[in-house]
Amino acid sequence: MSEATRHGASGSGAAHHPGENGTERNLVHVAKQATGVMAYQFVGLVIGFGSNLIFARILGADLLGVFVLAQTTLLVLSLLASFGMGPTLLRFIPVSLSRDDRSGASGAFFSGSILALAASAVTIVVLLLGRHVVSDTVFNEPRLLPLVPIIAVGILPAAFIKIYGFSLRAIRQASRETFCLEVVFKISKLVIFLALFASGLTLAGLTWAMAASYAAGAGAMYILLDRQARYITRGPRTTSITYRRLMSFSVTMTFVAFMNYSLSITDRTMLGVLSTSESVGIYNIAFLISNMLALIFMGFNNAFSPLVSELYHNERKAELEDLYSSLTRTVLIVVTPALIWLMGFGDDVLRCFGSDFPAGYMALVILGVGVLTRCAVGSVGTMLVLSGHQNYNAVNIAAVTAANIGLNLYLIPRYGVLGAAIATSVALAAINIIGLIEVKLLLGIWPYRLSYLKLVAAAAVALAGNLLLRANTPELGVFVVIGILAATFIVFLGVLALLGFEKDDRMLMRRAFSRLGRGRG
Repeated sequence: MSEATRHGASGSGAAHHPGENGTERNLVHVAKQATGVMAYQFVGLVIGFGSNLIFARILGADLLGVFVLAQTTLLVLSLLASFGMGPTLLRFIPVSLSRDDRSGASGAFFSGSILALAASAVTIVVLLLGRHVVSDTVFNEPRLLPLVPIIAVGILPAAFIKIYGFSLRAIRQASRETFCLEVVFKISKLVIFLALFASGLTLAGLTWAMAASYAAGAGAMYILLDRQARYITRGPRTTSITYRRLMSFSVTMTFVAFMNYSLSITDRTMLGVLSTSESVGIYNIAFLISNMLALIFMGFNNAFSPLVSELYHNERKAELEDLYSSLTRTVLIVVTPALIWLMGFGDDVLRCFGSDFPAGYMALVILGVGVLTRCAVGSVGTMLVLSGHQNYNAVNIAAVTAANIGLNLYLIPRYGVLGAAIATSVALAAINIIGLIEVKLLLGIWPYRLSYLKLVAAAAVALAGNLLLRANTPELGVFVVIGILAATFIVFLGVLALLGFEKDDRMLMRRAFSRLGRGRG
């Protein structure tokens, strides 16, 4: 099969099936990619848990804490080094490919790589010159000083893992990007560390393993990108996109990346400052459980993102609106029953981690409601950025981050873990609702249909059943709670079936059952 046939005019790997319109084809492709993304994320969670257990056992809390400082330093500096070029390429490559302009896509990739290379070089030099400031002033940790050169080695591959990862996403290969991040990167880190530990290196060994695993992940991404789209990595390069235009977009995206990072750590950081370490531990488990719901959304969002740029900039807004609406409903069908289950039996889930953790039940529920709001609104941030309205998204996240800090300062001293959860969920709801309004006003796109009322009815029935069962049962074991999760999905989907599934829902289920049937055959 030729490369052109495999990718189609737009660079997509999605196959065309008779009788499917554009929205249906795209919906099937996004669902397929999202399934792959979520599967690799689950594998990554397992690998990460096992790896962190090994790292903690070997290094101990003290040295592991120093490594976390090194890891945080590399993560923050890689945001500078990549210079926002990952989202920038996701903005421009799909548009070029949809117009059959492969040289334009290659030109954008090459120009973005050059700018990221220059930004990485500057970042490395600044880090090495300011190594004493980082170790002694910023972190007040002298043991970080000898690790700074290793961190510097990791900056370039850490930057390019973003460049290559977003480029894979731009050609609709989000699952391959996730495979490299969750499997290749994490396995490489563990294997390299064990080899270096056997030779006598502990803290330095883990830091070297981190830097090397970024190189392994970036290398694997480049190989996959080269195999899937050699016209991008090696093709002729001609593009009308100037360096100035790329930099204008990338500067905004660098700011957004820092604000997103700040928003993601504000709750736990301020809880550690304003409350107790025990509160941080309880909250962190509640946060991690609620974040598993967010992974479902992220899987679909990553697969959806290249289509936003392609459809919007080719004036196919009606198709984009239909796809946005269908995907938002699909995500809600998956996430809503899981949240209802946590609302009923979240204390039993938390009890699996120890007798102290059910104290975080209300925080878990509130965080879960915040995630549900994000899922109910859909990919508004992605749509603003990739439609060329990135400045609105930047202002949104800056304002909400500032408000989140203020809410945490006010609520944590008064309500502790619950206060941090309320602040985080309010911030998450605010940025998504604001984005939803802006998508309507700026793009003229609205996801909601009357069919969404069926989801409300199904959720009400499933929630009533869970709360009634909870009120009449004692503490439950893990296997019983998992059984209730399955029952919650059955009730939720059963009510939807009685009310009538939508056309897109039926189509996705037919494709899923068809794949299962072929697998058994």
